[in-house]
Amino acid sequence: MINFLPGKTLMKFDRQLPFYNWLYPMKGQELDTVSHHDFHTGVRTDGVRSRALYFHIPFCDTICTFCTLNRGLGSSGDEQIETYVQALLKEIALKGKYAEVTSVPIRAIFFGGGTPTTLTAGQITRIGRAIHDNFDLSALEEFTFEAEVKSVTEEKCAAMRDIGVNKARFGLQSFDPLYREMFNITATIEQEHEAAALFARYFDYTSFDMIYGMHGQTFEQFSRDIEYATSMGTATMELYPISNVVTQAPLHRNYAARGLEPLSFIDKMAQSIYLNQYLRASGFQQHNGHGFLRLPDGARPGPHFINRDYVNLYNTHTWSHHDDELIGLGNSAISQVANHTVMNDDNRATYVKNLLDSNDVKINLSIGDGIPYERGIILYLPYFGWLDKSRIAWEHIPSEITDKLGTLVQEGMLEEDAQEYRITELGWVWYVNMMYYLSPASDQKVLDEFTALKRRTRGLTDGDDRMLPLLQVGAR
Repeated sequence: MINFLPGKTLMKFDRQLPFYNWLYPMKGQELDTVSHHDFHTGVRTDGVRSRALYFHIPFCDTICTFCTLNRGLGSSGDEQIETYVQALLKEIALKGKYAEVTSVPIRAIFFGGGTPTTLTAGQITRIGRAIHDNFDLSALEEFTFEAEVKSVTEEKCAAMRDIGVNKARFGLQSFDPLYREMFNITATIEQEHEAAALFARYFDYTSFDMIYGMHGQTFEQFSRDIEYATSMGTATMELYPISNVVTQAPLHRNYAARGLEPLSFIDKMAQSIYLNQYLRASGFQQHNGHGFLRLPDGARPGPHFINRDYVNLYNTHTWSHHDDELIGLGNSAISQVANHTVMNDDNRATYVKNLLDSNDVKINLSIGDGIPYERGIILYLPYFGWLDKSRIAWEHIPSEITDKLGTLVQEGMLEEDAQEYRITELGWVWYVNMMYYLSPASDQKVLDEFTALKRRTRGLTDGDDRMLPLLQVGAR
């Protein structure tokens, strides 16, 4: 349980959540396994504002030790990847038959994994053609493709651009040789720079992910990482504090072998505050909870703490309002539709077999208590940093949540006027805990239980998450 701490203090909560990404709602769910057809023939489109597509490509040349996503080893040209592509094409065509799924224009597309650039240029072209043939892309604004720089080629970039990709994103994670070795990152820094330059020739935006707060990381090491990151020249970058409870045991064995101790959560919070100041002084400004936008030369951060000149549109369908929906394709891909959360078969072998043999997909279906009208308040506001009040159906919002909004304004974590709520710098420091705080008690309980379960996982080590002084004044 995490408690809110009112008053004139930086420590607005007595603990920090050890992760920053989850589905909502989590309460009142009934888990069932049904067929793809049974669910999608019943999807309703009334009240849907926009939709995004997610495509999961579960193959990687090498497995990073911090990653627990659904993936396995595979390289461009492998027969297993071609077989998976054939199954994925069948799922695209299958979903394309349902007017309930295809009638709402697609606003954003995201290829994730795994490593989507393990696909060949020909496979990228075939999948892209199928997307264009089966979905209404008249409203498409953003098409993102994740990459691992060793598997990037000019031919693949040309194929990506030809199917409509306008944003490339790759995992850099750290420039520090020590942590790159522990993460099992096998690309070279030279390859990272070459890929960034290649992407700049083909796409409107290039971004990369980095992690900080690793065991034993000093501020000197962190400063070097930030400085090198700014020199990459990309328009945006995403920097995350590492979530140790959802990493893999081999990473923690690497920590132990080198005698590296976990940072406390106060240390990691201090790194986040330092990161904010460092990047703002370097000509960047936050555009969401962990993303930073490079400002034009000579420009200063705008009047609001979070910049609004740029947004990851795909994330507006994952950290979303109740009427922005997500359709997932590929094994283990997630869909969020109205009060339903759907996960495709997480077993790649049975996902492929069922599609190739039976033209169907098994799914796990979770049903919420009702339409999550409050999702925009709980997820969108803390993460994107502002909320247009007209986007919320306030008659459906429990007084418990509106009262908490008032408390956050009173405590200086949010600002409010007649049109919107806005996060402050203090609020941004705690944006993840703010999502927890705004959630109903039943959802908080699920998150508490998940945290406790993960912290019992053998082999994982994490720092102290307490935010208050550990000893009373004068204690020995």
